[in-house]
Amino acid sequence: MKKTLFIPVFLLIHSFLIAQETEPIEVLHADRMVILKQFPGQKLLKGNVRLKHKNAILTCDQAILDTDKNFAEATGNVMLNQGDTLKLQSEILRYDGQNDFALALQKVRLTDPQMSLQTDTLAYDRLKDIAYYRSGGFIRDSVNTIKSQTGKYYPSEKRYEFIGNVVIVNPDYEIRSTHLDYNTQTRISHFYGPTKIISPSGNYIYAQKGFYDSRNDSGWFKNNAFVRSASSWLSADSIYADKSKGFFSASGNVKMQDDKNKIIALAGYAEQWEKTDSTVLKTNPLVISYEEKDTLYTAAENIFIRKRDTSRTVWAFPDVRFFQNEFSGRCDSLYRNPYKHTIELYHSPVLWNEDTQITGKEIIIKLDSLNRRADSLLIPENVFIAQKDSAGFNQIKGEKLFGKFIDNKLRKIRIIGNAETLYYLRDDNGKPVGIDKSACSEIEIETDTLGQVEKIYLREEPSGTTYPPDKFPAELKKLPGFKWLGNLRIRSKEDLINGRNTKIIQPREVNNKEQPLTNPRLLPKRLFKRL
Repeated sequence: MKKTLFIPVFLLIHSFLIAQETEPIEVLHADRMVILKQFPGQKLLKGNVRLKHKNAILTCDQAILDTDKNFAEATGNVMLNQGDTLKLQSEILRYDGQNDFALALQKVRLTDPQMSLQTDTLAYDRLKDIAYYRSGGFIRDSVNTIKSQTGKYYPSEKRYEFIGNVVIVNPDYEIRSTHLDYNTQTRISHFYGPTKIISPSGNYIYAQKGFYDSRNDSGWFKNNAFVRSASSWLSADSIYADKSKGFFSASGNVKMQDDKNKIIALAGYAEQWEKTDSTVLKTNPLVISYEEKDTLYTAAENIFIRKRDTSRTVWAFPDVRFFQNEFSGRCDSLYRNPYKHTIELYHSPVLWNEDTQITGKEIIIKLDSLNRRADSLLIPENVFIAQKDSAGFNQIKGEKLFGKFIDNKLRKIRIIGNAETLYYLRDDNGKPVGIDKSACSEIEIETDTLGQVEKIYLREEPSGTTYPPDKFPAELKKLPGFKWLGNLRIRSKEDLINGRNTKIIQPREVNNKEQPLTNPRLLPKRLFKRL
């Protein structure tokens, strides 16, 4: 019984070994063949030489075929054809039939219907279907020219892997990278090292990982990613770009800087549209409008910025908070109008200037057209001004307010319509001497440089009463509509920055020399010895 089991196993092993035998290189044609006695197993083939190995045809002017080692060295007008598509041309080609491996030397050119590759030395592993070079290569497809120090080509995938000083030149852009994969069919580039995509205008995208689809002019970028133009920056953890639509989106630690309009923006997420020159900021956004003398910080849940002529409109909502050195405020919605040079606050707005709280149905701050500092103030309805005093609150209310800023401080106030005041009077030593409660059709107020009331003018049928401090009725201490919001006041820019880094740090430029080559596949030692 053991013998009958042994025979089938032996036959199985034997048939397997026969199947694994190396297919020999065949001679299809040669004008002349020379066999020398001192070199047994070798043939010298001359004139119109044609050799075949599996599905590859090798043609040349002359070849030496070593039948014992299943090895051929071809010279002169060498052409290796694999199937109907892949062609390898060179002056010298060394072909190892045992390992299905070719080494092409001098004026090497590899072509298929999508591209052509030129280099000095190219190794082609037919078993793994990989061609690679290490001495610099030059590739062309229908739209791109590509250069790199080393590269691999996967014919079945139509994909290149480039390493070291990679440059892709296209009429619409240029890509520079240290490590990049490129598919000749899809024209998509995947990169895994410092990479820069440059437009003809000099604007560029930088990242250390991502992809770029040159056919659809779109891509995704991450790892120190940023977009740069002559006067603006956009950096984030991740950036998506669709140049055909003029669209960018960024997420994670988004930072934007517009030097021309003097704007810095921070957010968790942002979108940009080039055609309308507009920006959407979400996820805890903060916009910083910086000037020589002062800077305005604005935070909200959503902030929209759009170019109008040479200026920028800003629309923020809801939960708007803003701060400038001399004033701060809150509202549900804010609009910065570049045509009227105004900042308009809507829906329960409150403005603090020094220790003065101002509320109304709407608040409009007019800016100086030259330096963009606060120039004047308008509240068209439901005016209420409150100022905290150690004994209570100074209060003024009315229908409409006009105010004038001097050096960013509200120095002159005019209130029109059903005006009322409640003011704590003090002597020169600051001691309370009375409480004045008055009413009239119009009030004018002047404050000092510290924001304290200096003069009050009651016009058109004024009436009122001054009470001693100890005889002022408690029920009169608050005018109708009074509401103190001091606990909501934005007291410094740090309240809005909230620990975030507002400085735009320009990322380091691409420096290919700092990137070492990543383990290029070595040629077989037996072929290196023949170089």
